[in-house]
Amino acid sequence: MAARSFNIAITTPDALARPLAAARAEVSSPAGGIVFVSGALTQELPRVAEQVRASWRNVPVCVVPAGGVLTERGEVEGASAVAGILWSGGRATPIAVGEAASSDALREALAGVAGGRATTVVLFPRSDFAPDLIEGVGSGPQIPRVCVFGAGTVGGSALALTGSGEAQRGRAVGLALHGLAPPLIEFTAACRLMTPLARIDEASGGMVLTVDGTPALDLLSSCMPEIRGAAQGGPTHPQPVVFVALADAEPGAGPDGADRYVVRPVRGIDPGRRGVMVGPEVKPGMRLAFAVRDAAAGRSGLEAAARSASRQAMGSAPRFALYLSCAGRGQGLYGIPDVESRILRQRFGDLPIAGMLSAFELVPWGPGETRLALYTGVLALFRSPS
Repeated sequence: MAARSFNIAITTPDALARPLAAARAEVSSPAGGIVFVSGALTQELPRVAEQVRASWRNVPVCVVPAGGVLTERGEVEGASAVAGILWSGGRATPIAVGEAASSDALREALAGVAGGRATTVVLFPRSDFAPDLIEGVGSGPQIPRVCVFGAGTVGGSALALTGSGEAQRGRAVGLALHGLAPPLIEFTAACRLMTPLARIDEASGGMVLTVDGTPALDLLSSCMPEIRGAAQGGPTHPQPVVFVALADAEPGAGPDGADRYVVRPVRGIDPGRRGVMVGPEVKPGMRLAFAVRDAAAGRSGLEAAARSASRQAMGSAPRFALYLSCAGRGQGLYGIPDVESRILRQRFGDLPIAGMLSAFELVPWGPGETRLALYTGVLALFRSPS
């Protein structure tokens, strides 16, 4: 199995012909590919797809509009650019769910491409895709052993090209991957916890009322001195945005035994009930903490995720990787470019990697379970079987 990535800043789709041809020349018998597009080119996705169709004939491909693009060689933000990856090995089947997307429609589409086999699906929903649409879609007797990960598009719907060149669009588009070793998938949020993860005792209608015996609003108020202190750096250090981190009851499932969690915005407060509104997914028994977006946590979390994936790959040969990172990370978080691509290159060297800056992320949470995440980096490492 071989792979080739490319990353180029261009202003017109016609300039894609050369890098697409170069990638195709280096990958014999390609099985699938993904092309990420940013900037003004997201409004010319059909023309980009035409270039891909012409250069990568008979190859199933997703063409994905993004907030930025990246490879192992660097990141491009705030400009028209294209990054992509082409690989051999296994088989890729396009998947597209129409405008009337629902959990049932997505589950039916997954069942159709899985055919009862172990399947990995990389999915690119549009940014208006609701969290509840993805819950439980990979489980059930019709679709055993389906692992779904991916990211939300920026600038419109993704487009899939079948092997025969037919274009498919929808509210959610992706590729089902068969015949490859399941990828090693790690994810990490660029947030620092301000309170320990503690059990939600009481929640009602999406509002968290008590956490480990403490009113939720009182717990949030206890963070205010730290929040004010973080904002004292002046205009270059604005007051941090506060999030809620939600974790399962059991600790220690993340990289290097760390807690894993997804973050959600604080949607409101109820002073009378001393509650904090989070959303309908919160339930008693979950663990909750308050968190802020944090560059140091972003760096260390990605380093740990890459280290964990590399360690798990021992005994097999890594071939390529996808890295899907929230648009709220990147240079806006770190203050300098290419922080995350450098971390990946330091760990994996010249391994072909391609990815995007996304509206949100989809992370595998358990057998048949996927969750929507924010401010998260998702690393999927593909390798040859040991």
